[in-house]
Amino acid sequence: MKKSHVILVFTFLLLIPYICSLAVIGIGYNALVLHSAELVRSLTGALVGALIMFAIKATIQRPLDLLAMQIDDSFLKQLLRFFSIRRRRLFLFGNIIFDFVLCFLSTQLTRNILTLDQIVGNATGIVLLVMFVSTCLGAYIEYDNLSIDPDQH
Repeated sequence: MKKSHVILVFTFLLLIPYICSLAVIGIGYNALVLHSAELVRSLTGALVGALIMFAIKATIQRPLDLLAMQIDDSFLKQLLRFFSIRRRRLFLFGNIIFDFVLCFLSTQLTRNILTLDQIVGNATGIVLLVMFVSTCLGAYIEYDNLSIDPDQH
């Protein structure tokens, strides 16, 4: 598989939905939690968000493994392995910590960038629309390799 093709699939099927998931966590936290600026509540929200991100990564294991099998480039392979939860415990723990930090930053950035009306308004819908379109594009680009029966057309 061409490197440019892998980068396109990676971007639309993994990276954009990952960033959108972080945005949904930040928006949802700030919309639901009263006094969301308190540090303890933000850390709790980030922990819950990291666990949600772990669960999301579990759902993308099959496409991720199929994509990783077709790559020769070591940098792209390592980039794909970031999303993998089938790794040694040390890497798995590091991945959860990294997601924790990103979820914490997401809650902070959401609170600082968006107004309360935007947070409780249509921000989640816009992010989910971007995620849906991106996932559809990524799945369309990589349909033959990600289907259960690749010989089916």
